[in-house]
Parts: sequence; C-alpha cells; structure tokens
Amino acid sequence: RMDRGMMWVALSLRTGMGVIRGRREVHAAGGVEAAWDRWARQHSGEARDIEARVKAMSAWLKARDMAIVGMDDARYPALLLEIPDAPLALYGWGSWPLRSAWSRALAVVGTRTCTAQGQAWAQEVASDWSGSGGRVVSGLARGIDIAAHRGTAKGQAVVVLPCGLDAIHPRIHEAEAACMVASGGLLLTERPPQTSVERWMFAARNRIITGLAPATVVVQSPSRGGSLISAQCALDQNRELYVFHPPTGSPRWSGNRSMVEGWGDPVRDPTHLWNVMAGLPSAFPGWQRSVPPACRPVWDGLSAKRALRLDELAVELDEAEVRRHVAVLVSLGLVARLPGRRYVRA
Repeated sequence: RMDRGMMWVALSLRTGMGVIRGRREVHAAGGVEAAWDRWARQHSGEARDIEARVKAMSAWLKARDMAIVGMDDARYPALLLEIPDAPLALYGWGSWPLRSAWSRALAVVGTRTCTAQGQAWAQEVASDWSGSGGRVVSGLARGIDIAAHRGTAKGQAVVVLPCGLDAIHPRIHEAEAACMVASGGLLLTERPPQTSVERWMFAARNRIITGLAPATVVVQSPSRGGSLISAQCALDQNRELYVFHPPTGSPRWSGNRSMVEGWGDPVRDPTHLWNVMAGLPSAFPGWQRSVPPACRPVWDGLSAKRALRLDELAVELDEAEVRRHVAVLVSLGLVARLPGRRYVRA
C-alpha cells in the first residue's frame, strides 16, 4: 500500500483532475487515504496504473535523496497552504526548512534579459536578506533569477523549477543548482520526474514562487513577461509586492513602471526597499507630500484610525484606478500599508 505522501501524488496524477478539485475531495472525504480509496474503488484500472507509476517514481527519488511531500506533511510550507491552487504534493531535493522559517522568505523575480543595474540589485537584495537569516525564493532562469541566487548566502536558497527534478532547466545552471543543494539549499517543483517541459509550466510555477513568501520583489521587467504574472500572483495571494522604480525611460524597465502605477510599492534601490519594508518614510526625494487632486477621492475614503482593504473603500472608481491612487499616496508617505494589504492614513 502507498504511504500518505504517495497518495497525494496519486491524486494529482489522475487524468483531468486539478489541484483545487483534489484538495476539495480530500476535505470532503476526511483525509487523503479516504479520498484516494474512494476514487480508486470507482476507477480501479486507472488506479492500479497510477499506483505502479507512483511507487516506481518514489523509489527513483529515494535513491537520489529526493523527497515527496504531501499537503499534510510537516515539511510542506505553511504559507503555500494558504493559496487555493497550492500543489497537492511537492518534489524536493535538498534541505527542507522548518515551517516557521518560511515567514522569513522573500521572492525575488525579474526578467531574463536584465541590465547590469538589475543584476546588481538582485544580488544585493538577496545578499542582504539572506545575510540576515532570510530565505531567498526564485527560479533558475538567466538574468535576475540566477543573479539573486548567486547573491544568496549558503543554505538560504530556494529554487522553484517548472519541470521535474530529473531535468534541471535551464541546463546551463545545472551545476549551480547542485551546488545550492550541497550547501543546504532546496530545489522544489510540483512536476513529477519525466515530465516534458512545456511553455505554460513556467507561468504556473510563478504562483508557487510568490506563494512561498510573504513578500515579492520585482527587480526588473519589460512590458511583457513572467514577472508581470508573478506580480499578479502576489496580489491575488494577498502578499506584499515591491517594485524597483529607477529614474529611466528605458523600455527594459517599462513593466516596472506599469506595476508602480497601481500594483506594488515603488522603491528606488535596495536601501530604500528595506526602509519601506520596515515602515519608515517611503517618499521619493523631491515629491510633494500634498494629496494630488486625482487621488482626493481615495484619500477621503481612507481613515486615520481604521485600516481598510481596497474593496472596502466607498469610491466610484474601478479597481485599477483605486490601486494606482493608493500606490501614489503610499509613495508620497501619506498612506501606510499594513499586513493583509490594508491601508491607513499615515
């Protein structure tokens, strides 16, 4: 008989079954064993094939010191459990942090085609954060991802792959991935071994990167790309979002500019980022601290005593406009952003 971790994998491998439905079935059945047994009785032929596949997969992973971690395993990251489309099981290679350690994780994301400035900021952010004991979560792509991991202190790197652990992607970083694991880091994926990499998997992976951390930092992004997807995931997951906003009109930073207009808190550089995260005044130098006329409806709807979510503001504006005006007010230091994406007059 399969163990509990293998049952989570088995549920995820059923044809046409998504993670949200699988999680719902486990809840309705009262546990993963009951959910699997109920489904297996109704689909005995497919169930036997899945069980054989899972047992072979488990043996392959165990021989390489890799692990399967189901949703009810103590190693499963607590923060990831909060998102509705969390993977039913994770495949991991390396050292698993304690659940409490994920509260000190920071997701660092950005474009593959970054500038030297973007690369330097990614390394600095990762170095500062991991040097203070925090985990740095990112992918393994060229550009911002690998720059962040190269700046991360030993044992503090968490890499989320779009593919199985048997096919590190991109191959050019395979040796670096192995070094991260050897030094105490962790490689994670929701994809089983022998899964062919497809384009859509990269976007799906982004929800895990942001879901593992309370906050996400977008270092650099053009007008289109995976960083915008990551930013949207962070917002949907009710996580903090910070976006570098350098004083440049270059199209290589156009995605950052669009995000600052209504998505995340703008920061000038790593030092400014830490000040904003610590709740220190976040205004850009030279900006006027008076309420801009366009932001007046949002300002009037905010309170100095009670923190409000954006959907609680009684203003006749669409969601994008409200977000944009709140971001401006936060940048001016007129509004403070509290945990849970709640806002109050500063």
